[in-house]
Amino acid sequence: MDDITVGLLQQFTKTTAEDLRLLADLHAKELDTEKLMLLKDYDFPQNLGLIPVGVEAETLQKQLYDLVCSWSSSLDQAFLDELASDYAAIYLNGAYHACPQESVWIDDEGLTCQDPMFEVRACYAEYDLSTPDWRQRSDDHLVNEILFVAYVLEKNSAGIVKEDFANIATFLDEHLLRWLPSFAQRVASRCDTAFYAHLNILIAMYFEQIRDLIAEVLQQARPSPEEIEARLLAKQQAKQAVVEQPIQPMAYVPGVAPSW
Repeated sequence: MDDITVGLLQQFTKTTAEDLRLLADLHAKELDTEKLMLLKDYDFPQNLGLIPVGVEAETLQKQLYDLVCSWSSSLDQAFLDELASDYAAIYLNGAYHACPQESVWIDDEGLTCQDPMFEVRACYAEYDLSTPDWRQRSDDHLVNEILFVAYVLEKNSAGIVKEDFANIATFLDEHLLRWLPSFAQRVASRCDTAFYAHLNILIAMYFEQIRDLIAEVLQQARPSPEEIEARLLAKQQAKQAVVEQPIQPMAYVPGVAPSW
C-alpha cells in the first residue's frame, strides 16, 4: 500500500473506533439530561466520522438528527422516564424479548452464555482481552462486541495490519452481523421511543458499512449468509471430530507400572 492509502486507512480506523466507543456507551448506560444535551451539542449523529450510505440510511440519520435537535435543555421528567423505561426493557429486563446477547439469537434453545459466548471470548483472547465481569455483562453482549471491534480498529491507527482487518471481517461475519440486524429490527418494532428505535437501526447499518469497507480493503467480496453458515458448519464438524477422536490404548511396557 502506498503512503496515501495507509494514511487514509489510519484515519478510517481512528475515526471509526471513536464512533464505536460513543455508540457502545449509548447502549451501556441509561441516558440522563446531561448526556442527552451532549449528544445535541455534538450534532449527533451527524458528528459520526463514518456515515452509512444509501437512501434508507440517510433518511434514518436525518430523522435521528432532527429528533436530537428538538430536545430542549429542560427535558420534562415524563420524557426521561420513558427513555429510562425503554432502556430497561431493551438492555436489562428483557421485556421486549430482544436480548442484547449473541447466544440468545444463535443458540438453538435461545439461552444465554452458550457456545457463541465462548467463541467470542476466544476472539478476545487472541488480542489478550477479557471482559471485566462476564456475569454482569457477558462476553457476547452487544456493548462488549462493539468495543472489541473498536479496539482492533484503534490498534491499526498507528500501523496497518491486514490480518487485523481479516479478523474483524471474520468476527462480523460469524458473530456480530449474524444477530445484530435482527436485534435492531425487533427493538425498533417494539420500543416506545423513537430515539432507541433509530439508534439501533443506525448501528446495524453502521456495521454493515464497516464490513463493506473492509471488503474493499481486503479486496475480497463479502460472503453470502449461506457461505458463512457453511463455513461455520465446517468449523463445528472439525471441532467435533477432534473431540470424538478415539483414544489409542497405551502399550504395556514391563517395569513401567507397579506390579502386584
